[in-house]
Amino acid sequence: MKPHAIHYEVRMDAPQSHLFAVDCHIADPDPQGQQLTLPAWLPGSYLVRDFARHIVKLSASQGGQALAVRKLDKSRWQVEALAGANSKQPLIISYQVYAYDLSVRTAYLDHTRAYFNGSSLFLQVEGQQEQPVSVTLHKPGKPYAHWQVATTLPARKVDKQGYGLYSAENYLSLIDFPVEIGELAIAEFKAMGVPHRLIVSGRHRADLKTISRDLKRICEHHIRFFGEAPFQRYDFLLYAAADNQYGGLEHCDSTSLICPRSWLPVKGEQHDTSNYQDFLGLCSHEYFHAWHVKRIRPKIFGQPDLSREAYTRLLWVFEGFTAYYDTLALVRCGLMSEQEYLAALDKDITRYLRTPGRQIQPLEDSSFDTWIKLYKPDENTPNSQISYYLKGSLVALAMDLSLRLKGKSLDMVMHALWQRYSNSGLLVEEDSMQALIAEVCGQKLATLFRDCVQGVGDPPLKTLLAKFGLELSTPKPGEADLVRQQLGLQLAADDTRISHVFSGSAAEQAGLAAGDVIIAHDELKASAKSLKQLLKRQPGKIKLHYFRRDELLSTTLQVRDHALEGSKLSIKQAASAKQQQLRQHWLGAN
Repeated sequence: MKPHAIHYEVRMDAPQSHLFAVDCHIADPDPQGQQLTLPAWLPGSYLVRDFARHIVKLSASQGGQALAVRKLDKSRWQVEALAGANSKQPLIISYQVYAYDLSVRTAYLDHTRAYFNGSSLFLQVEGQQEQPVSVTLHKPGKPYAHWQVATTLPARKVDKQGYGLYSAENYLSLIDFPVEIGELAIAEFKAMGVPHRLIVSGRHRADLKTISRDLKRICEHHIRFFGEAPFQRYDFLLYAAADNQYGGLEHCDSTSLICPRSWLPVKGEQHDTSNYQDFLGLCSHEYFHAWHVKRIRPKIFGQPDLSREAYTRLLWVFEGFTAYYDTLALVRCGLMSEQEYLAALDKDITRYLRTPGRQIQPLEDSSFDTWIKLYKPDENTPNSQISYYLKGSLVALAMDLSLRLKGKSLDMVMHALWQRYSNSGLLVEEDSMQALIAEVCGQKLATLFRDCVQGVGDPPLKTLLAKFGLELSTPKPGEADLVRQQLGLQLAADDTRISHVFSGSAAEQAGLAAGDVIIAHDELKASAKSLKQLLKRQPGKIKLHYFRRDELLSTTLQVRDHALEGSKLSIKQAASAKQQQLRQHWLGAN
């Protein structure tokens, strides 16, 4: 079986070097000289990452003759044109890609596993982006020859381990198929008749039977929610990692996931239910994206220019709505109790209320500025920004509750989005959401859009939740909150290094800044524990000594109550039958 006119060969002969070797064969290169590019970002992760910086030693040849290659900018190359008989031969671009990033967004290679997104490995042939492409994955030598391949990239001729020839409709399709290679644990299941696989790499003792059983329930719920599965098969590619690794990236018929191995259940052992639910919520989130963002898309993502930012003010809809439904789905399919859901919602509301930046950055702007802000947090981020994931999910909640009081729901909006945009080729316009909600539900939600989307208002959750028999109160801050409540700063975990100083706080007025290390209070050695013990005694002032870089400084800080906000969500004892019915329908809707 012949490869396509644009064909890539991928080798990993020396995994310990962290270098993939790639050859790109171009059957019909531009006679004026071929240009090649590599994306600067990949769909689903809105940050310019400049993948081209990982390319090592690129060369070109045609008919056995070496050609000059000139770099035009950070991610674009120009190959010289060749005259004569050899100009009819395929152009071959040979290069290496350094791969040592454990995240789900780029590529990784060592003696334990190989992983890549196509945006990190495959050069784009300018002028031929719509041409069909093919890829040959070459089997590595000993001692890695037993490794398996897992991908939903369409196979044309592969062996039992998955090595061989694959194809894709075009370049943009090609880079939507992540590839996992290594010693893989695989569990298969069907959801509504559609084949699914859970594929786990990394060291783990995970109970794949339990996980795949629970994933089946999530998948069937989402398929029923939208009315159909938009794929022929689906893979969950999971890397079980250390405790500080967590994330996911959606694709059309797969997702790449990474989470702490300690979060995964082990057969015969008790496990942390909360952490496992967080993992299931991550799976639910990325799976929901198979409909909402991969097929229902903002207009700017229709044919994205992967060399530069693609600005949209709609990420609060695509990520925020997804963040709302990911956990709600766990309740609706029986993997989380009502009380557990309320506790998770509590955490989100408290985190939102304790982010001063919510009063600075409108939700639409959070989406628009994601390229320069959300994925580049610094010490001032809490004071100046709000996440479109977090606030977007709470605005989605407010919209859903508001619509349900009128006999409608956000579910109806999602169904309408799917029916309208899934197969029509239409893309979601920037200013279309309010009109769509009004059309589908007969409700403009004008105040919510004006105050909470275009402005910096808080969604009216206390009022809305009360109508569903839920009470949202403000609890007294606990001991863990003392430093934030009385000093207006946040310490690094179990340390006296300041990670954040909040606007208008006593710490800011005393001249403290992020990065300062508190070494003494009132002439005594400081620790996170001793600071809390001191604050329990409610001192009026504290004299602090601290290091800023290598300079020893001191200040006197006036202790005061910073009215730290938080939430406590509980079921009203005297909730009416109507309120209980509204709540049950909301949490149990299909």
